[in-house]
Amino acid sequence: MLKSLSINGFTLIAQADINFRKGFTAITGETGAGKSVLLKALRIVCGDKAQASMVRSGEEKAVVEATFDIQNVPKVQKILEELEIDSDDELVIRREILESGKGRARVNGSMVNQADLQRIGEELIQMHGQSEQLLLRDTRTHAQMLDAYAGNGNLLEEYGKLWTTWNEIQNKIAATEERAKNLAAQKDFLKFQHDELTKAALKEGEEEELEDKVSNASKSEAERRHLSDIQGMLAGENGLLDMVQSLQARMRTLAIKCPNYEEEFKALEEVADPFESICKDLMRLTPSTAMNAAEIDRANTRIAQIQKLKRKYRTDVAGLIALTEQRKEELSSLENLDADLEELSRQSTKTLAELEKVAAKLTAARVEAAARYDKSVSNILHTLGMPKAEFTTSIEKQSLAPIGADRIEFLLAPNPGEGSKSLQKAVSGGELSRLLLAIKSVMAELDKVPLLIFDEVDSGISGEVGNSIGEALCNLGKHHQILTITHLHQVASRAQNQLAVSKKEIEGRTFTSVSELDHDGRIQEISRMLGGDNETIREHAKQLLENNK
Repeated sequence: MLKSLSINGFTLIAQADINFRKGFTAITGETGAGKSVLLKALRIVCGDKAQASMVRSGEEKAVVEATFDIQNVPKVQKILEELEIDSDDELVIRREILESGKGRARVNGSMVNQADLQRIGEELIQMHGQSEQLLLRDTRTHAQMLDAYAGNGNLLEEYGKLWTTWNEIQNKIAATEERAKNLAAQKDFLKFQHDELTKAALKEGEEEELEDKVSNASKSEAERRHLSDIQGMLAGENGLLDMVQSLQARMRTLAIKCPNYEEEFKALEEVADPFESICKDLMRLTPSTAMNAAEIDRANTRIAQIQKLKRKYRTDVAGLIALTEQRKEELSSLENLDADLEELSRQSTKTLAELEKVAAKLTAARVEAAARYDKSVSNILHTLGMPKAEFTTSIEKQSLAPIGADRIEFLLAPNPGEGSKSLQKAVSGGELSRLLLAIKSVMAELDKVPLLIFDEVDSGISGEVGNSIGEALCNLGKHHQILTITHLHQVASRAQNQLAVSKKEIEGRTFTSVSELDHDGRIQEISRMLGGDNETIREHAKQLLENNK
């Protein structure tokens, strides 16, 4: 509940410190006194957009600070945990608005953004004025209200999970069909590439290995040619070996006939013997085993094939091997897509059957609850100056949607013989105000928002209807903290608490003040609302308060 509200420099309110109590509190005052300013301050606390015009003239900033008791509001405590904001049973929201219109928001001293402040505010306060009545004109809220009344939370959660699963399957089916379509269009292209690359049977390192072999074959051919030439020079006719042996023989003969050549002969022998040995060794050498011409030609052809594929696909051998595998998987996937689609179709049929089953349970629960809901709301409307009004909930079948297979709309027949009307356009603002109050009265025990604010819900109403509205608000006060701006003494006298808003001019400046009224103060204020301040009226006001204790 709201415990206190402090306002400084906010439009007409220079300074105000207001304490709030449990139950039903009426907010009264002359027209134009500034009651709407008080509600505007509460809206700011709940996360409404700040505006420069909210800062009182002559002030640097406006400050609005509200203190709430949140010990029975677990949703707020959960949000605070998410935001990592320390809290106990008390929550302080402080909003500062600068002259520029910019502002800051703090929750228990921690800075928060506007979106998070709105999340917190939605769990603390519901405001029902002319703009909030528009929610009743939005048929999307009708299903939410009926489901809350019916207690369909678990069914909705089960349905929501199935709805999500079913839509995910539909998305997979659509994606698989699109993929199958695209792959089918490329099938010939994919198959050609796969066949070409598979036929090439590429291996990692093959190109380098072939190039090494061709290079080595070239070296072997040079070795063979040069070795053949050397051996030809050594062993051929008139070769070096024959010439050395002939030289030795002549020198031996010369040395025998002329001993003075003996020394030269021995010197020649020393040279010729090792030389002859070397020549014989050279004659025994054979060239290394080498690829023949056909093998070299095949190797060169293979290298050319690999290089051509590399240029064509703009990648290296590793990339070509990976592409071969990719094309294989794509073709295999194309063949398996029909099986995948068949399995997805089976899953879709099964999930749809489960979804329709839960949707049927939701429909049955809604139809059963609507009969009770319509009767309860209609009965309360009868006490709010609409004695012949009939509230009905229309439930029509529709295609499966996120909240079920029902189109739900609230209808109102304000007067006999006129038929039911849509809340979207045909129902007046006064009728909508009373309907909102009736619905809130029916939902009182289910609605977990602690503070409900009604802005002139009694507009255009007087007499006994005012008494009924006051009684309805008083009953709501048993389940919520209620704040209501009212101009009716019938409503104000039924409140447990009363705040008076007044406006006065001091030295050319307008000041709005808010004060909590004691018993005598309430007698005086209700007397004003009754139209005077004589003894008779004061006694009547006093009697109203006594009767409504």
